[in-house]
Amino acid sequence: MMPLVAHISTVHAPFDQRIFHRECASLVQAQYDTHLLVQFQQPYAVVKSIHIHSLGQVSNPTLGLRAKQRMQRLQRAGQQARQLQARIYHLHDPELIPLGLWLKAVTGAIVIFDCHENNIAYLRQKQYLRQTMRHGLTIGMALMEHLAARCFDAIITADQGVATLYRRRYQARRVVTLHNFPQLSLFESWSAQYQPRRSFVFDLVYHGTIPRYHLEIAFAVAEVVRSRGVLARWLFFGRCPEAEWAQAEVRRRKLCDHFVIDPTAIPHEQVADRVRQARIGFIPLPDLPKFQHNIPTKLFEFMALEMPVVLSDLPPSRPFVGDGVCALMVKPDDPAAYADAIIQLLRDPERCRTMGVDGRRRVEYEYNWEQESNKLLDLYADLLAA
Repeated sequence: MMPLVAHISTVHAPFDQRIFHRECASLVQAQYDTHLLVQFQQPYAVVKSIHIHSLGQVSNPTLGLRAKQRMQRLQRAGQQARQLQARIYHLHDPELIPLGLWLKAVTGAIVIFDCHENNIAYLRQKQYLRQTMRHGLTIGMALMEHLAARCFDAIITADQGVATLYRRRYQARRVVTLHNFPQLSLFESWSAQYQPRRSFVFDLVYHGTIPRYHLEIAFAVAEVVRSRGVLARWLFFGRCPEAEWAQAEVRRRKLCDHFVIDPTAIPHEQVADRVRQARIGFIPLPDLPKFQHNIPTKLFEFMALEMPVVLSDLPPSRPFVGDGVCALMVKPDDPAAYADAIIQLLRDPERCRTMGVDGRRRVEYEYNWEQESNKLLDLYADLLAA
Protein backbone atom coordinates (compact mmCIF):
# COMPACT_ATOMS: atom_id res chain seq x y z
CA MET A 1 0.00 0.00 0.00
CA MET A 2 1.31 3.43 -0.96
CA PRO A 3 1.57 6.12 1.76
CA LEU A 4 -1.32 8.28 2.90
CA VAL A 5 -1.25 11.78 1.40
CA ALA A 6 -3.50 14.71 2.26
CA HIS A 7 -4.37 17.60 -0.03
CA ILE A 8 -5.81 20.60 1.83
CA SER A 9 -7.72 23.66 0.61
CA THR A 10 -9.90 26.02 2.62
CA VAL A 11 -10.75 28.13 -0.44
CA HIS A 12 -11.23 25.97 -3.53
CA ALA A 13 -14.36 24.07 -4.51
CA PRO A 14 -14.37 20.34 -3.69
CA PHE A 15 -14.10 19.25 -7.32
CA ASP A 16 -11.53 21.81 -8.44
CA GLN A 17 -10.04 20.79 -11.78
CA ARG A 18 -6.40 21.08 -10.71
CA ILE A 19 -6.73 19.64 -7.22
CA PHE A 20 -9.38 16.93 -7.56
CA HIS A 21 -9.53 16.00 -11.24
CA ARG A 22 -5.82 16.26 -12.01
CA GLU A 23 -3.56 15.86 -8.99
CA CYS A 24 -5.66 13.72 -6.65
CA ALA A 25 -6.95 11.55 -9.49
CA SER A 26 -3.39 10.89 -10.66
CA LEU A 27 -2.29 9.97 -7.14
CA VAL A 28 -5.18 7.52 -6.80
CA GLN A 29 -4.20 5.95 -10.11
CA ALA A 30 -0.67 5.54 -8.72
CA GLN A 31 -2.16 3.71 -5.69
CA TYR A 32 -1.60 6.47 -3.11
CA ASP A 33 -4.07 6.54 -0.21
CA THR A 34 -5.40 9.95 -1.22
CA HIS A 35 -7.34 12.26 1.10
CA LEU A 36 -8.75 15.72 0.38
CA LEU A 37 -9.65 18.22 3.11
CA VAL A 38 -11.92 20.81 1.52
CA GLN A 39 -15.26 22.62 1.74
CA PHE A 40 -17.92 19.94 1.26
CA GLN A 41 -21.59 19.49 2.03
CA GLN A 42 -21.17 16.05 3.64
CA PRO A 43 -18.89 15.35 6.62
CA TYR A 44 -17.13 12.55 4.72
CA ALA A 45 -17.42 10.85 1.35
CA VAL A 46 -15.37 8.75 -1.05
CA VAL A 47 -15.58 9.96 -4.65
CA LYS A 48 -13.54 8.21 -7.35
CA SER A 49 -11.47 6.57 -4.58
CA ILE A 50 -10.56 9.98 -3.10
CA HIS A 51 -11.44 10.37 0.59
CA ILE A 52 -13.10 13.78 1.03
CA HIS A 53 -13.19 15.30 4.53
CA SER A 54 -15.36 18.37 4.99
CA LEU A 55 -13.96 21.60 6.44
CA GLY A 56 -17.43 23.17 6.36
CA GLN A 57 -20.15 24.06 3.91
CA VAL A 58 -19.19 25.40 0.48
CA SER A 59 -19.19 29.22 0.36
CA ASN A 60 -17.57 31.93 -1.72
CA PRO A 61 -14.27 33.17 -0.19
CA THR A 62 -13.93 36.79 0.86
CA LEU A 63 -11.26 38.67 2.78
CA GLY A 64 -13.34 40.01 5.63
CA LEU A 65 -17.04 39.22 5.51
CA ARG A 66 -16.51 35.53 6.28
CA ALA A 67 -13.31 35.82 8.30
CA LYS A 68 -14.85 33.79 11.11
CA GLN A 69 -15.73 30.96 8.73
CA ARG A 70 -12.23 30.98 7.29
CA MET A 71 -10.70 30.70 10.76
CA GLN A 72 -13.04 27.84 11.59
CA ARG A 73 -12.01 26.02 8.42
CA LEU A 74 -8.34 26.52 9.27
CA GLN A 75 -8.93 25.10 12.74
CA ARG A 76 -10.76 22.06 11.33
CA ALA A 77 -8.01 21.60 8.74
CA GLY A 78 -5.39 21.48 11.49
CA GLN A 79 -7.34 19.00 13.58
CA GLN A 80 -8.17 16.66 10.70
CA ALA A 81 -4.72 16.87 9.13
CA ARG A 82 -3.10 15.91 12.45
CA GLN A 83 -5.48 12.98 12.88
CA LEU A 84 -4.74 11.61 9.42
CA GLN A 85 -1.00 11.32 10.17
CA ALA A 86 -0.19 11.71 6.48
CA ARG A 87 3.27 11.18 5.04
CA ILE A 88 2.75 14.12 2.70
CA TYR A 89 0.66 17.26 3.25
CA HIS A 90 -0.04 19.11 0.00
CA LEU A 91 -1.35 22.65 0.59
CA HIS A 92 -3.22 24.72 -2.01
CA ASP A 93 -3.84 28.12 -0.40
CA PRO A 94 -1.47 30.79 0.97
CA GLU A 95 -3.53 31.02 4.16
CA LEU A 96 -2.53 27.40 4.86
CA ILE A 97 1.19 28.16 5.04
CA PRO A 98 1.16 28.71 8.85
CA LEU A 99 -0.67 25.38 9.17
CA GLY A 100 2.02 23.76 7.04
CA LEU A 101 4.75 25.17 9.25
CA TRP A 102 2.98 23.75 12.30
CA LEU A 103 2.49 20.33 10.68
CA LYS A 104 6.15 20.29 9.68
CA ALA A 105 7.21 21.06 13.24
CA VAL A 106 4.96 18.61 15.10
CA THR A 107 4.84 15.68 12.66
CA GLY A 108 8.05 15.88 10.64
CA ALA A 109 5.98 15.01 7.57
CA ILE A 110 6.70 16.18 4.04
CA VAL A 111 4.96 19.47 3.26
CA ILE A 112 4.38 20.87 -0.24
CA PHE A 113 2.90 24.24 -1.15
CA ASP A 114 1.07 24.33 -4.48
CA CYS A 115 1.04 27.97 -5.65
CA HIS A 116 -1.71 28.25 -8.26
CA GLU A 117 -0.99 31.85 -9.30
CA ASN A 118 1.07 34.97 -8.68
CA ASN A 119 -0.55 35.84 -5.36
CA ILE A 120 1.19 39.17 -4.81
CA ALA A 121 0.26 40.43 -8.29
CA TYR A 122 -3.31 39.27 -7.70
CA LEU A 123 -3.51 41.27 -4.46
CA ARG A 124 -2.12 44.39 -6.09
CA GLN A 125 -4.86 44.46 -8.73
CA LYS A 126 -7.70 44.35 -6.15
CA GLN A 127 -8.62 47.99 -6.54
CA TYR A 128 -11.65 47.69 -4.26
CA LEU A 129 -9.25 47.38 -1.30
CA ARG A 130 -7.73 50.48 0.23
CA GLN A 131 -4.15 51.07 -0.76
CA THR A 132 -2.91 50.69 2.82
CA MET A 133 -4.72 47.35 3.13
CA ARG A 134 -3.33 46.13 -0.21
CA HIS A 135 0.15 47.14 0.89
CA GLY A 136 -0.18 45.34 4.21
CA LEU A 137 -1.58 42.19 2.61
CA THR A 138 1.21 42.21 0.03
CA ILE A 139 3.87 42.36 2.76
CA GLY A 140 2.15 39.54 4.62
CA MET A 141 1.90 37.43 1.48
CA ALA A 142 5.58 37.91 0.67
CA LEU A 143 6.50 36.81 4.20
CA MET A 144 4.30 33.71 3.98
CA GLU A 145 5.68 32.71 0.58
CA HIS A 146 9.25 33.28 1.79
CA LEU A 147 8.64 30.95 4.75
CA ALA A 148 7.08 28.34 2.49
CA ALA A 149 10.01 28.49 0.07
CA ARG A 150 12.59 28.15 2.84
CA CYS A 151 10.86 25.64 5.14
CA PHE A 152 8.75 23.33 2.99
CA ASP A 153 10.08 20.37 1.08
CA ALA A 154 8.91 21.62 -2.31
CA ILE A 155 7.00 24.37 -4.08
CA ILE A 156 4.73 23.49 -6.99
CA THR A 157 3.64 26.17 -9.45
CA ALA A 158 1.25 26.16 -12.41
CA ASP A 159 3.59 28.03 -14.75
CA GLN A 160 7.25 28.89 -15.26
CA GLY A 161 6.77 32.58 -14.47
CA VAL A 162 5.75 31.95 -10.86
CA ALA A 163 8.43 29.25 -10.56
CA THR A 164 11.05 31.83 -11.55
CA LEU A 165 9.72 34.22 -8.89
CA TYR A 166 10.12 31.55 -6.20
CA ARG A 167 13.63 30.74 -7.28
CA ARG A 168 14.87 34.33 -7.63
CA ARG A 169 12.87 36.16 -4.97
CA TYR A 170 12.77 33.51 -2.24
CA GLN A 171 15.63 31.17 -3.20
CA ALA A 172 13.30 28.18 -2.90
CA ARG A 173 15.25 24.95 -2.61
CA ARG A 174 12.99 22.88 -4.85
CA VAL A 175 10.41 24.13 -7.38
CA VAL A 176 8.42 21.98 -9.79
CA THR A 177 6.09 23.37 -12.46
CA LEU A 178 2.90 21.42 -13.14
CA HIS A 179 1.00 23.03 -15.99
CA ASN A 180 -2.79 22.72 -16.05
CA PHE A 181 -2.72 20.80 -19.29
CA PRO A 182 -5.95 19.02 -20.29
CA GLN A 183 -6.70 15.37 -19.66
CA LEU A 184 -6.86 13.70 -23.05
CA SER A 185 -9.44 11.22 -21.76
CA LEU A 186 -11.98 14.06 -21.54
CA PHE A 187 -11.39 15.11 -25.15
CA GLU A 188 -10.78 11.85 -27.00
CA SER A 189 -14.30 11.73 -28.43
CA TRP A 190 -13.57 14.95 -30.30
CA SER A 191 -10.38 13.81 -31.99
CA ALA A 192 -10.55 14.09 -35.80
CA GLN A 193 -14.23 15.09 -35.65
CA TYR A 194 -13.87 18.73 -36.60
CA GLN A 195 -15.46 19.27 -40.02
CA PRO A 196 -15.33 22.53 -42.01
CA ARG A 197 -19.01 22.31 -42.86
CA ARG A 198 -20.21 21.49 -39.39
CA SER A 199 -23.00 23.72 -38.09
CA PHE A 200 -22.36 25.53 -34.80
CA VAL A 201 -24.76 27.06 -32.31
CA PHE A 202 -22.19 29.77 -31.45
CA ASP A 203 -19.20 31.38 -33.12
CA LEU A 204 -17.15 32.22 -30.00
CA VAL A 205 -16.99 30.70 -26.53
CA TYR A 206 -15.41 31.47 -23.17
CA HIS A 207 -15.84 29.13 -20.18
CA GLY A 208 -14.87 29.13 -16.52
CA THR A 209 -15.15 31.92 -13.99
CA ILE A 210 -16.37 35.06 -15.77
CA PRO A 211 -14.94 38.24 -14.18
CA ARG A 212 -16.27 41.66 -15.05
CA TYR A 213 -13.13 42.78 -16.92
CA HIS A 214 -13.46 39.84 -19.33
CA LEU A 215 -17.05 40.75 -20.09
CA GLU A 216 -16.28 44.44 -20.56
CA ILE A 217 -13.74 43.73 -23.31
CA ALA A 218 -15.98 41.04 -24.83
CA PHE A 219 -18.92 43.45 -25.06
CA ALA A 220 -16.69 46.05 -26.71
CA VAL A 221 -15.39 43.48 -29.21
CA ALA A 222 -18.91 42.27 -29.99
CA GLU A 223 -19.96 45.84 -30.78
CA VAL A 224 -17.00 46.35 -33.11
CA VAL A 225 -17.68 43.07 -34.90
CA ARG A 226 -21.34 44.01 -35.30
CA SER A 227 -20.43 47.48 -36.59
CA ARG A 228 -18.48 45.79 -39.40
CA GLY A 229 -21.54 43.90 -40.56
CA VAL A 230 -20.67 40.53 -38.97
CA LEU A 231 -23.23 39.00 -36.61
CA ALA A 232 -21.18 36.73 -34.36
CA ARG A 233 -22.89 34.54 -31.77
CA TRP A 234 -21.22 34.52 -28.34
CA LEU A 235 -21.38 32.04 -25.45
CA PHE A 236 -19.96 32.73 -21.99
CA PHE A 237 -20.67 29.99 -19.44
CA GLY A 238 -19.45 29.37 -15.91
CA ARG A 239 -19.57 31.10 -12.56
CA CYS A 240 -20.41 34.77 -13.06
CA PRO A 241 -20.06 36.83 -9.85
CA GLU A 242 -21.73 39.87 -11.46
CA ALA A 243 -24.42 38.10 -13.46
CA GLU A 244 -27.08 40.76 -12.90
CA TRP A 245 -24.81 43.54 -14.12
CA ALA A 246 -23.77 41.42 -17.09
CA GLN A 247 -27.32 40.71 -18.19
CA ALA A 248 -28.20 44.40 -17.82
CA GLU A 249 -25.22 45.30 -20.04
CA VAL A 250 -26.32 42.82 -22.69
CA ARG A 251 -29.70 44.53 -22.81
CA ARG A 252 -28.27 48.05 -22.71
CA ARG A 253 -25.90 47.34 -25.59
CA LYS A 254 -28.68 45.58 -27.56
CA LEU A 255 -26.71 42.32 -27.75
CA CYS A 256 -29.52 40.06 -26.53
CA ASP A 257 -29.97 38.28 -29.86
CA HIS A 258 -26.41 37.00 -30.08
CA PHE A 259 -24.71 37.13 -26.66
CA VAL A 260 -25.49 34.37 -24.13
CA ILE A 261 -24.20 34.40 -20.55
CA ASP A 262 -25.04 31.13 -18.80
CA PRO A 263 -24.02 30.89 -15.10
CA THR A 264 -25.46 27.37 -14.72
CA ALA A 265 -22.95 24.94 -13.24
CA ILE A 266 -22.38 21.78 -15.27
CA PRO A 267 -20.38 18.63 -14.41
CA HIS A 268 -16.69 18.57 -15.24
CA GLU A 269 -17.22 15.76 -17.74
CA GLN A 270 -19.75 17.81 -19.77
CA VAL A 271 -17.66 20.95 -20.25
CA ALA A 272 -16.12 19.74 -23.52
CA ASP A 273 -19.53 19.11 -25.10
CA ARG A 274 -20.68 22.60 -24.14
CA VAL A 275 -17.50 24.30 -25.39
CA ARG A 276 -17.68 22.51 -28.73
CA GLN A 277 -20.97 24.19 -29.54
CA ALA A 278 -18.80 27.07 -30.81
CA ARG A 279 -16.20 27.28 -33.57
CA ILE A 280 -13.60 29.65 -31.97
CA GLY A 281 -12.18 29.86 -28.45
CA PHE A 282 -11.91 33.37 -26.97
CA ILE A 283 -9.57 34.40 -24.11
CA PRO A 284 -9.62 38.18 -23.49
CA LEU A 285 -7.09 38.48 -20.67
CA PRO A 286 -6.39 42.10 -19.69
CA ASP A 287 -2.82 43.37 -19.37
CA LEU A 288 -2.71 43.15 -15.57
CA PRO A 289 0.21 41.99 -13.37
CA LYS A 290 -1.55 38.72 -12.50
CA PHE A 291 -1.67 37.64 -16.14
CA GLN A 292 2.01 38.37 -16.75
CA HIS A 293 2.77 34.97 -15.21
CA ASN A 294 -0.36 32.80 -15.44
CA ILE A 295 -1.21 30.65 -18.45
CA PRO A 296 -4.95 30.34 -19.25
CA THR A 297 -5.89 26.67 -18.84
CA LYS A 298 -8.73 27.01 -21.34
CA LEU A 299 -6.18 27.69 -24.11
CA PHE A 300 -5.14 24.03 -24.07
CA GLU A 301 -8.73 22.85 -23.70
CA PHE A 302 -9.67 24.72 -26.88
CA MET A 303 -6.66 23.19 -28.60
CA ALA A 304 -7.66 19.70 -27.43
CA LEU A 305 -11.07 20.27 -29.02
CA GLU A 306 -9.48 21.20 -32.37
CA MET A 307 -10.59 24.82 -32.07
CA PRO A 308 -8.68 27.89 -33.25
CA VAL A 309 -8.16 30.45 -30.49
CA VAL A 310 -8.14 34.23 -30.32
CA LEU A 311 -6.36 35.39 -27.17
CA SER A 312 -4.38 38.24 -25.62
CA ASP A 313 -0.73 38.53 -26.56
CA LEU A 314 0.83 38.12 -23.11
CA PRO A 315 4.21 36.54 -22.22
CA PRO A 316 3.02 33.28 -20.56
CA SER A 317 1.14 32.01 -23.65
CA ARG A 318 3.75 32.92 -26.29
CA PRO A 319 5.95 29.81 -25.87
CA PHE A 320 2.95 27.61 -26.63
CA VAL A 321 1.10 29.41 -29.45
CA GLY A 322 3.16 32.48 -30.29
CA ASP A 323 3.96 31.20 -33.78
CA GLY A 324 0.37 31.92 -34.87
CA VAL A 325 -0.20 28.46 -36.34
CA CYS A 326 -3.04 27.34 -34.04
CA ALA A 327 -4.00 30.63 -32.36
CA LEU A 328 -4.11 34.35 -33.09
CA MET A 329 -2.56 36.52 -30.38
CA VAL A 330 -3.66 40.16 -30.35
CA LYS A 331 -2.93 43.28 -28.35
CA PRO A 332 -4.68 43.07 -24.96
CA ASP A 333 -7.55 45.48 -24.27
CA ASP A 334 -7.82 46.43 -27.96
CA PRO A 335 -11.36 45.65 -29.21
CA ALA A 336 -10.46 46.45 -32.83
CA ALA A 337 -7.54 44.00 -32.78
CA TYR A 338 -9.72 41.22 -31.37
CA ALA A 339 -12.40 42.00 -33.95
CA ASP A 340 -9.88 41.82 -36.82
CA ALA A 341 -8.74 38.36 -35.75
CA ILE A 342 -12.27 37.05 -35.17
CA ILE A 343 -13.55 38.27 -38.54
CA GLN A 344 -10.53 36.73 -40.30
CA LEU A 345 -11.39 33.33 -38.88
CA LEU A 346 -15.14 33.55 -39.38
CA ARG A 347 -14.56 34.29 -43.06
CA ASP A 348 -12.09 31.42 -43.52
CA PRO A 349 -13.48 28.05 -42.32
CA GLU A 350 -10.59 26.13 -43.87
CA ARG A 351 -8.08 28.14 -41.85
CA CYS A 352 -10.12 27.42 -38.72
CA ARG A 353 -9.95 23.73 -39.51
CA THR A 354 -6.19 23.61 -40.07
CA MET A 355 -5.50 25.70 -36.96
CA GLY A 356 -7.66 23.37 -34.92
CA VAL A 357 -5.88 20.28 -36.21
CA ASP A 358 -2.48 21.76 -35.34
CA GLY A 359 -3.63 22.68 -31.82
CA ARG A 360 -4.94 19.18 -31.23
CA ARG A 361 -1.65 17.69 -32.43
CA ARG A 362 0.31 19.79 -29.92
CA VAL A 363 -1.91 18.64 -27.06
CA GLU A 364 -1.71 15.00 -28.06
CA TYR A 365 2.07 14.99 -28.27
CA GLU A 366 3.10 17.37 -25.50
CA TYR A 367 0.58 19.59 -23.72
CA ASN A 368 -1.49 16.97 -21.88
CA TRP A 369 -1.94 16.01 -18.24
CA GLU A 370 -1.17 12.34 -18.86
CA GLN A 371 2.46 13.33 -19.44
CA GLU A 372 2.55 16.30 -17.06
CA SER A 373 1.34 14.20 -14.11
CA ASN A 374 4.62 12.25 -14.19
CA LYS A 375 6.31 15.30 -12.67
CA LEU A 376 3.99 15.09 -9.66
CA LEU A 377 4.56 11.37 -9.20
CA ASP A 378 8.32 11.75 -9.58
CA LEU A 379 8.35 14.54 -6.97
CA TYR A 380 6.39 12.45 -4.46
CA ALA A 381 8.67 9.44 -5.03
CA ASP A 382 11.82 11.52 -4.59
CA LEU A 383 10.61 13.19 -1.40
CA LEU A 384 9.49 9.90 0.13
CA ALA A 385 12.79 8.25 -0.77
CA ALA A 386 14.73 11.08 0.83
